[in-house]
Amino acid sequence: MLTFFEAVILGIVQGIAEWLPISSEGMTSLIMINFFGKSLSEALPMSIWLHIGTMLAAVLFLKEDLIGIARNLPRYIKRESFESTVNTTTTFLIVTTALTGIIGLPLILFAIGAEGAISGKMATAVIGVFLIFTGILQRKAKKGVGLLKKITILDSVIVGVAQGFAAIPGISRSGITVSALLLRGFSADKALRLSFLMSIPAVFVAEVGLGAMGLIVFDLNSVVALLFSFVFGYLTIGALFKVAEKIDFSWFCIVLGLLSVLAFFV
Repeated sequence: MLTFFEAVILGIVQGIAEWLPISSEGMTSLIMINFFGKSLSEALPMSIWLHIGTMLAAVLFLKEDLIGIARNLPRYIKRESFESTVNTTTTFLIVTTALTGIIGLPLILFAIGAEGAISGKMATAVIGVFLIFTGILQRKAKKGVGLLKKITILDSVIVGVAQGFAAIPGISRSGITVSALLLRGFSADKALRLSFLMSIPAVFVAEVGLGAMGLIVFDLNSVVALLFSFVFGYLTIGALFKVAEKIDFSWFCIVLGLLSVLAFFV
């Protein structure tokens, strides 16, 4: 359970960090483990719960894209104008969401079940390793920026698998998916938009699945955390959408990751 103060802090961090390639799940987990005295099995479900707020912020920010997809669904089901941009985006979302669930759910359950095997210091170090990995991947992806415009099934599979591994705390969902899209030749603007779009169904499915398994506990302060996550997520998504294209966050991930690993030996 969270206190009101903890809920506010976590909501703010999630709202801001979700759009940046620095692993919001890793950041909130690190805060809960090192400052709020939570175990990894307690921190991880709460970190995932906080994503509902930023998911709703993404829905509001990308409402025009989502309305277009929803209106086109009858034509999509009938396979009319199958080569249209909206149809290829719909296929992309279906494939990436399915692969995210197949890969991500076992990883989440493994991390939650590792309560006795992973101490707080070890969890921090592991998260740090994956933060370093995220930073290195981002630096490599910068070399792959191109002008590929059409989404293919192979793109969907690669990015869906990448998003599945983002279930591991420390691997930034936005960082790894944007990096994968850049490596596939998409422009930065399109990569960011697709990354934000694909987060919506993935988070929704994850929340439903964990809720059905009784892994998410609802109380007043968890709702407060979600509310702050939504408000700060919506206030920052537009600005950070532009900032993320210009600022190199890879070194932030690498330095924070190194500090997290070094903390294990202190």
